Amino acid sequence: MGPLFNLIWDICCLRKGPQDLPYSPRLLLAVSAASVAYQLLIATLRNLAPFGEVLAGALFGLMLMFTVLHVALTLRGLRSRFVQAATALVGCTLVFALLRLPIELLIGAPPATPADITALQGLLTLIALPLLGWNVVAYAHVLRHSLDIPFLAGLGLALLWIVLGVVLIAAAGAPGT
Repeated sequence: MGPLFNLIWDICCLRKGPQDLPYSPRLLLAVSAASVAYQLLIATLRNLAPFGEVLAGALFGLMLMFTVLHVALTLRGLRSRFVQAATALVGCTLVFALLRLPIELLIGAPPATPADITALQGLLTLIALPLLGWNVVAYAHVLRHSLDIPFLAGLGLALLWIVLGVVLIAAAGAPGT
């Protein structure tokens, strides 16, 4: 598992691309299962939502990611890149979730209203912003390589991707982690 983590880390650091991952549907399944398991674990530790809701949200998020990626690759005539691109995106998602973990644990349970946010929670949220920026750049990097588009187009798609995901998951009533 070490070499795989190193490869995904290199993708997050923009040193490698999704094309450097092996074409392996089993690997995609394993990374996806690890992502869902992680979301379930964190939601349980932070007491965010019932198990079934978190599971539904995690699966919905994956399904959304896979659907949008598949459509984009198909439109570009690059459908054969799906497994590696999806593995890279899910892997990067998992890496950034792990990097956010200490901050999320320190923040604690989400406040009921914005007025209930403590100074420490506000500060920790500000500290997490560069991590979010890095996450967007890593997504853009994967999309650039996968869709064979310029980096700025990948950046625009990554931002749109994240906004679309947040909006659709919120509209579906699924909890985000």
